[in-house]
Amino acid sequence: MTKILKRSPHYGQHVAHGAKGFIDFAGWEMPEHFSSLEQEIKTCREAAVLFDGHQMGEIHVKGKDAHAAVQKVCAANIKPVAGRCSYSSLLNEEGGIVDDLVVLCLTPDHYLMTAAAFNVHKTPGWLDSHIGDMDITIDDQTNGSTIIEIQGPNSRDILQNITEADISNEALPYFGCVETKIAGIDAIVARLGVTGELGYEIIYDSGYAWTMYDALVEGGKDHGLELCGSKTVGIFRLEKVYHIYTREIDETTNPFEAGLEAFVNLDKGDFIGRDAMLAIKEKGVDRKLVGYEVDSKPIVVTPGTPIEIDGKPAGKATFAAYSPTLDKVIGLGYVPVEHSKIGSTLTIVTDSDKVTASVVDTPFFDPKGERIRI
Repeated sequence: MTKILKRSPHYGQHVAHGAKGFIDFAGWEMPEHFSSLEQEIKTCREAAVLFDGHQMGEIHVKGKDAHAAVQKVCAANIKPVAGRCSYSSLLNEEGGIVDDLVVLCLTPDHYLMTAAAFNVHKTPGWLDSHIGDMDITIDDQTNGSTIIEIQGPNSRDILQNITEADISNEALPYFGCVETKIAGIDAIVARLGVTGELGYEIIYDSGYAWTMYDALVEGGKDHGLELCGSKTVGIFRLEKVYHIYTREIDETTNPFEAGLEAFVNLDKGDFIGRDAMLAIKEKGVDRKLVGYEVDSKPIVVTPGTPIEIDGKPAGKATFAAYSPTLDKVIGLGYVPVEHSKIGSTLTIVTDSDKVTASVVDTPFFDPKGERIRI
């Protein structure tokens, strides 16, 4: 039976601008490439790219108890500072990751939570069941809003020309957000993204999708802007080790084993999953997510691909692909803690071959995060 995919409000423009095929991403028919993987990555590193982020969810939490509510469900410490964004996991009582998202503080009593693409059907109901009795309103705007992303060193110059807000590094630092107008359209601009470059996520009413898309394309003509497909975005995520829900994280993984301990604040007070995380911290984890390099041709790795150590099953790979930026095959996977040290040798067992890999430090690209803070 043929699977019927949903289409972004930008779909028609993707076709008109020459998208080279479409792929299924979380049930959405998203453009694969517009030029090529190599070209799109090169353009993002040197100029700017524009890509569709419609598959994410947008959930507003508003009201007197809004800050207390997000603190209750978020493992990170969400400060009530307007214009600041925070990355956090939502955890179940066992410490498993229900969702990973960015929380935008629009005002101290209004927060926007951007749910992962695979969780847009789950997270609003989960929030309602855990904080719905507080003095708040949970407003799921996923079906009425959309996200488009502009990323790369020229993205600020392009966006500044068509927005009313000051988006200089001083006025809108990394992980900052602002409500403004872009090309006359009301929008929220968040300075973040998955490429590892200076970039912005633009959240706005999906009824203006074509106008916004055209305004950004036109504004980028003299700045080297090109369109970018979802397959390329997947490589950006891999290079920076930004987790994909259902791949690196889900309810069977906890933040400590996934390398997300920096985003768990056990000292902020109670939150869902805190007791479990305290117990896990005391006991320690049995496995860790590691990055590895493969000294071979590209390999096909899907979530659950076996990893062997010394000829014995030891872990699971989550993803691997060729990185044009690094000119290497790189990947991620879970292995026992004792084999997670830099330099450890792994064997990735694909459907067609067994491939040797070495554990390396992560993130693979710009490990100090200097490029995203310019």
